[in-house]
Amino acid sequence: MLLSATVTVVLATLATLLATGLDAGASARPVSGVSSRVLPLMHHHGFADPSVVRYAGGYLAVSTGRGAPRATATSPTGPWTLHRRAMLRHPGWARSSEIWASDMVRVGHRWLLYYSALVRGLGAEGRCIGVAASRTALGTFHPVGHRPLVCPRSARTPRAFDSLAHRGRHLPHSGVIDPSAYRGTSGRRYLLYKTQGYPSTIRILPLTSGGARVRHHARSKQMLRSRHIVENPVLVRRHRHYVLFTSEGFYGACHYRTTWRRTTHLLSWGHRRPHTLLQRSLTGVCGPGGADVVTRRHERPLVFFHGWTCRDGRPCPRRFHIDRGQRAHRSLYAAHLTWTRRGTPRVRGYLHPR
Repeated sequence: MLLSATVTVVLATLATLLATGLDAGASARPVSGVSSRVLPLMHHHGFADPSVVRYAGGYLAVSTGRGAPRATATSPTGPWTLHRRAMLRHPGWARSSEIWASDMVRVGHRWLLYYSALVRGLGAEGRCIGVAASRTALGTFHPVGHRPLVCPRSARTPRAFDSLAHRGRHLPHSGVIDPSAYRGTSGRRYLLYKTQGYPSTIRILPLTSGGARVRHHARSKQMLRSRHIVENPVLVRRHRHYVLFTSEGFYGACHYRTTWRRTTHLLSWGHRRPHTLLQRSLTGVCGPGGADVVTRRHERPLVFFHGWTCRDGRPCPRRFHIDRGQRAHRSLYAAHLTWTRRGTPRVRGYLHPR
């Protein structure tokens, strides 16, 4: 009788574990911080460095690519549908319509798109940052003004509002990428961006209330500097802390990851140690990076990010590297973002496509 009862308990326990595992997979909640079934929301088309916003029709995402590709969905789980590109014409100072890691934001009665585009005079991949505007989120964005918003003086373009003229010899004299808008609690607007080359630096630039110009006599200041690759800055205010999300590592490999730092002073990041939010060992996703945080009223915020997928939308293998010629693209993912009582961000449940 004792043996029979023991077997019954073991079988019941196994059944419970199996049921729990199936339920966890169905609802996209990771078990013990690791999920083996994180699915992309959109994988038939590449969608790298997503910038996601709420608009009247639901959710709108902008991707790296020619003319800044867009996709829309009525809910974050989709289905996501490709929309026409945001920019049909690149500015005169740019030499290509290939747009990297743009950021969309609503300012007053119009929408702004901060973007980086190739320019002459900064090498093969040197870029500068511009801003474009549209009356609606799904409208065509037109470049604002005839010069870049941020661009080193050595570029062959009209002089930018922020020309990075005061960089020392120890800093890279190359282009600027990864623009990211931030609105402070006082209503003041800023633009964060990354300088190309090593060491990696993240800078912050005060903007006017309209968001399309640099504040009078203002210049960008360095927020963060690292010997390693640090890019894609996204700044969030959480109570008395500033939290800076970034991507670290080489973008074309599975070890690319999303990290965060925090401080109580906007320009005091020098000794803040990065903490991992998203990486392959926690998500099963190859190279989870390019993250953007979307805050929703009365709901948990969301973090959208990309990851490398290979065959049939599955995460690329651990040893994947873009330079090895494998067929792959970066797909769109999302997860719920929560905050602990101590004010640290945590991922709690991944979104699955409908």
